[in-house]
Amino acid sequence: MRSMRERRRFGTRAALLLAGCVALLAPGPGRLIAADDCPDAAITADVKTRILGRHPVAGLKINIDTDQCVVTLKGCYESAAVARRAVTSARKVAKVRGVKNEMKPCPKD
Repeated sequence: MRSMRERRRFGTRAALLLAGCVALLAPGPGRLIAADDCPDAAITADVKTRILGRHPVAGLKINIDTDQCVVTLKGCYESAAVARRAVTSARKVAKVRGVKNEMKPCPKD
């Protein structure tokens, strides 16, 4: 069995290796994002999960489309606060390059 010290060293090395790989693969100045680098379906799922996690009922009225890492929010919102949080949640998702807010207030019944 490995000692605590050996496990820490291994964890540190693994983290540094992972960070190095991410740095090599991450887009930077002068690099274009290839189609493979933009997982639109995964971004859409992540945004929907975040919105539904914060607003289970209101989130069902918001539609999410992603095209080339740009998220478009459509549908209606119950309050301006819900709309702001949906946009904020979308911006926090990894690899999102932009968020378009096309939501409108829900009609009053």
